[in-house]
Amino acid sequence: MDGGRLERIEELYHAAREREAGERAAFLRDACRSDEGLRLEVEALLAQDVLSGPLERPAWAAPEGQGSSEFLPPAEGQATTIGRYHLLQKIGEGGMGEVWLAEQSEPVRRRVALKVVKTGMNTREVMARFESERQALALMDHPAIATVFDADSTPQGTPYFAMEYVAGVPITAYCDNHRLTTPERLQLFTRVCEGVQHAHQKAIIHRDLKPSNVLVTEVDGRPTPKIIDFGIAKALTQKLTPDTIFTRLGAVIGTPEYMSPEQALSSGEDIDTRTDVYSLGVILYELLAGAPPIELRKVTFEEFLRRLREEEPPKPSTKIRTTNAAIAMETARKRQTEPVALARQIRGDLDSIVLKALEKDRARRYGSPSDLAADIGLYLNDEPVRAMPPSVAYRARKFARRNRAALITAAAVALVLIAAAAVSIRQSIRASSEAAVAQAVNDFLQNDLLAQASAASQSGPGRKPDPDVKARTLLDRAAARIKGRFDRQPEVEAAVRDTIGQTYMDLGLYPEARTQLERALEVRRRVLGVKNPQTLKTMGRLGYTAFLQGKYPEAEALLTQTLKMQRRVLGLENLDTLLSMNYLGTVYRAEEKYPQAETLDRQTLEIRRRVLGPEHPDTLKSMGNLATVYQEEGKYAPAEALQTQTQESLRRVLGPEHPTTLQSMNNLATVYRHEGDYARAEALDTQVLEIRRRVLGPEHPSTLQSMINLANAYSDQDKYVQAASLESQILEIQRRTLGPEHHDTLISMNNLAEDLRAQGKYAEAVVLSSQALEIERRVLGPEHRYTLDSMGSVAAAYAAEGKYAQAEPLLRQAVDSARRVLGPEDPDSLAMASYAASMYQWQGRFGLAESYATEVLAGRRHALGSDHPDTMTASEDLALAYLSQGKFTEAEPLAREALEFNRKQQPDNWQRFRAESLLGKSLAGQKKYADAEPLLVDGYQGMLSRKERIAMPDRYHLERAHEWVVQLHRAWKKPQKAEEWPKK
Repeated sequence: MDGGRLERIEELYHAAREREAGERAAFLRDACRSDEGLRLEVEALLAQDVLSGPLERPAWAAPEGQGSSEFLPPAEGQATTIGRYHLLQKIGEGGMGEVWLAEQSEPVRRRVALKVVKTGMNTREVMARFESERQALALMDHPAIATVFDADSTPQGTPYFAMEYVAGVPITAYCDNHRLTTPERLQLFTRVCEGVQHAHQKAIIHRDLKPSNVLVTEVDGRPTPKIIDFGIAKALTQKLTPDTIFTRLGAVIGTPEYMSPEQALSSGEDIDTRTDVYSLGVILYELLAGAPPIELRKVTFEEFLRRLREEEPPKPSTKIRTTNAAIAMETARKRQTEPVALARQIRGDLDSIVLKALEKDRARRYGSPSDLAADIGLYLNDEPVRAMPPSVAYRARKFARRNRAALITAAAVALVLIAAAAVSIRQSIRASSEAAVAQAVNDFLQNDLLAQASAASQSGPGRKPDPDVKARTLLDRAAARIKGRFDRQPEVEAAVRDTIGQTYMDLGLYPEARTQLERALEVRRRVLGVKNPQTLKTMGRLGYTAFLQGKYPEAEALLTQTLKMQRRVLGLENLDTLLSMNYLGTVYRAEEKYPQAETLDRQTLEIRRRVLGPEHPDTLKSMGNLATVYQEEGKYAPAEALQTQTQESLRRVLGPEHPTTLQSMNNLATVYRHEGDYARAEALDTQVLEIRRRVLGPEHPSTLQSMINLANAYSDQDKYVQAASLESQILEIQRRTLGPEHHDTLISMNNLAEDLRAQGKYAEAVVLSSQALEIERRVLGPEHRYTLDSMGSVAAAYAAEGKYAQAEPLLRQAVDSARRVLGPEDPDSLAMASYAASMYQWQGRFGLAESYATEVLAGRRHALGSDHPDTMTASEDLALAYLSQGKFTEAEPLAREALEFNRKQQPDNWQRFRAESLLGKSLAGQKKYADAEPLLVDGYQGMLSRKERIAMPDRYHLERAHEWVVQLHRAWKKPQKAEEWPKK
């Protein structure tokens, strides 16, 4: 942030503080005009004036000046730097420490919220806990959850945490400043519940939910909640001693007024996801009534415990009726109503919803945030809520409210009651069924998944608890408990399996995900029907899992069927429909069906822009998908432009270290590689890898993908030693985490074999590729796609060593099997045929090289069209085969076509100059020396000046180009000119 803007923020902050609280919002709207970011920055600072008061510093907290951190704030006009973070301005203070707005200088430049923790904590223990917690936090990807970026400590040992900086204000302050109505507040609150529910499904409990940890900013003019400090409380928790309980209770485990009874009455170990439900209930109470249910200012710790244990909170409507008249009037005004009307609006359903969330006995509380949100949704739709006693009269009133106009014309009250009762019963059955499924799923996740992490659950005879138990282990144990558990509750079994299958997929464990999703789909088809939205959602997930396993035809068939039914049942603009369109477009790209992919991705992008807005994360993902299609079609300039635009938007919307942003950076690096800009690709791949290692951990699937990308960038630049070193690390991690027979492990074995082959370590390469081939034949079958790829890899290693007798039968078998099993135009079939053409070219068996090259060119033209870079490469390969046999007239039109394409589409690419050289050679062979000379010279010099952009396996084209220039001058009887071209 520049100094001028900081001065403007400070100026407005002081000016606003001098005004009455009720006047500040109008003042800032006028002063900031269209600069929403400026207004939100100032509102965030103003909100901290309240939050740093008694609410954040209860009477039993350490007195001012005691227990201060070793970190000393900067003196007036003096800057302070912690690590790579330059502190700009303090934006908050609480019992745990201070929060600063800071600027990160490297590896990326951005603003972060830096929390500096106070002393009194064991730094080593804190950091160890946070490191294990961050692995789970990295799995969270939800628009309502802010990201934790980094954790470290100062040289003095003071821990600090870097988090996504959200230029927003606490949810209560935002709602009051903007005078949101009760329904508007409820709609905003349900989005908070969705974020907390997402975290619970990833086995993370917040434990410190409060308004100051739920910030609201505006995206495209709409309020958007962001939950901050997720996982920090749990990462910092440690056993409390009598000397520290009073200072640490509010600072570490939670904030008193928003704590659940079980949280306040324990050391923090005996809590579960329902403690977050209680905290959500307190926030909801405050959103409705303007104050928390039990105000704890200036009370002793013993009084706090007594009230939390013994006193039932008043109903929100009662709180409004019994409060001071002036306060009640102000509370109602902020909700655009009057006190009496506000109390009447809250009385009944909303009172019951809030009190159910605040039940002291957690068994009677809502089982999950989604249950709480579902009841609020029923209220907003004028449907019976589960928190209310299910009397016929109550349900009849709800029915009448939803159908008021129709009932006015009804002839008899008795008939209305009968109709209402019938509808209510039907709705009750449906709602009860859905609620029962949700509760059962939550109970399973709570008791069979999350509870396994506790020391008590892990302990047993001869077994010690593992404090760093992995998510994979928990999932495997939970999955093993499903069979037979829900024989009488098939919907519950399907929901549980679907959730676990999705989590397996997030972890990159695709066979395990497939097992769960297949069973979930089978049950849902039988119980719910083939057209049910839940059935279709599971079918789409299964289709995408098949894609991730490399089973493209199966994935296309499943997703095509899913999308067809979703369009008919749910509509074209439904989010599930759009997700399936996104999945199918990805499959089309993998199958090289680029016209279909481009059409579908364009349609998805247009709908998402219209429905979700231009900067919604899903819209930006669609932009990235379309850019990838452009890249695959060889349209590198528009691909780079669109991918760059996507990355810049994602950095702004989601932050520079969000998983989606990092994937966009990864895609942009791939574009650079296709353009031959290998150094630029290497730099970007290195940056993405560093961030993923730090944010996701060294063994996350996305981190491994970045390592693979960087290894490829090294290989492209003849840095085979670095590439092999990285591939060896990848292989070691995959063997340990995925197992020696996982398909990703086998792919890495072949990648390492290629790097070894490039270094001339042919024997090692053959051994490694042969090991992969043996495992794939046994595990996947002799004609699986990956098995055939490994056959090609073994053949390549033999051929590079000059052992063509061993290479040829393997390669022929791979090509023939691929043609039969995958189809003659499958991308892998054509890739193997292309390699066969190259091998025979090296052997000097030009007739066979011509045969295979002809096949590849026909397949590329049919699959990709005549104006695709891969098609032009096939044309050049066939022209080379013709030239090697002296068929100069046959080579000429192919070389001319390739040169014309390259001059238009990629004029600075080295392949443009390869095409010039080929055309020059075809003319020289026809003794058209004068026409041939400028083409051969320009072709050689163009490739020579771009040598660093030519991947090593392709540099033999440069050597041929040099030979052809020399041969031309000798054939032209100009030996002196031939001597002017020494080999370089």
